[in-house]
Amino acid sequence: MLIETDVLLSLISPEDRNHSRTVKLIEDFASQLKLSPYSLVELDLLVRSGKIVVKSVTAFYVALNELLKYKMIQVYAPKPEYHGEAYRLRKAYSLTYFDSLHASAAIVEDEELVSYDRRYSELKELKYLHPEKLTKGY
Repeated sequence: MLIETDVLLSLISPEDRNHSRTVKLIEDFASQLKLSPYSLVELDLLVRSGKIVVKSVTAFYVALNELLKYKMIQVYAPKPEYHGEAYRLRKAYSLTYFDSLHASAAIVEDEELVSYDRRYSELKELKYLHPEKLTKGY
């Protein structure tokens, strides 16, 4: 299962309304989860723009790296074919740049995309999974 940036944001933000559900998701499925390679770029842009405020950027990324290693969450490496598929998805579904990249990585790698963004359910070629389906009753 490939997690999208919104899942990562929910995990790192205790104030997020989905934080508890996301913590449960990570606890229960960590060994099965992979991270979109573009989530780190998207996250970095959010930090650089000030939309996400961290006390120490370096410490934040060290902690994130340790979390991913500890939970054994693999990060896919970027591939040119993701960009070609993302371009096609943007034209077909009017997706944002990053949403198209996350979806294309999931499609190319034949992974389910786990995201709180239900818009992904519109993509016929994508296997989409809302986190609530993995954490029923939480």
